[in-house]
Amino acid sequence: MRNTFKIYPNDKLPKQFKFPDYYLKLSRNLDDINKIEYFPWWFEDAEDDIDSYIKILKRLTGVDYLISFARNGDWAACFKITDFSGDPRVYVYDLGNKNNNYEYNDFNDWLQSEMKNIL
Repeated sequence: MRNTFKIYPNDKLPKQFKFPDYYLKLSRNLDDINKIEYFPWWFEDAEDDIDSYIKILKRLTGVDYLISFARNGDWAACFKITDFSGDPRVYVYDLGNKNNNYEYNDFNDWLQSEMKNIL
């Protein structure tokens, strides 16, 4: 069972973009998630070539500047790296059907909703 995951380094992201605090905490220690039986999402390690990854996600979703941070089968939970709020919205896409998608106000909202679905 993984205990950490690799995030994109600051030099690969716009200077104003900030990851949510709890997402950063989880990247260093997944104990809170690992305690949840049957949590269906896995947190992705950052890809080396962020520009290519953004282009792939745009082709699959129709939305530019997304980076996915978690996957559940064909579903991808993403941040938009042009959201400079410090607590970016979460966009969730079925990568096989871009019309099947939904949004959350922020990372904590997404995580709480996903945890409610399994508890």
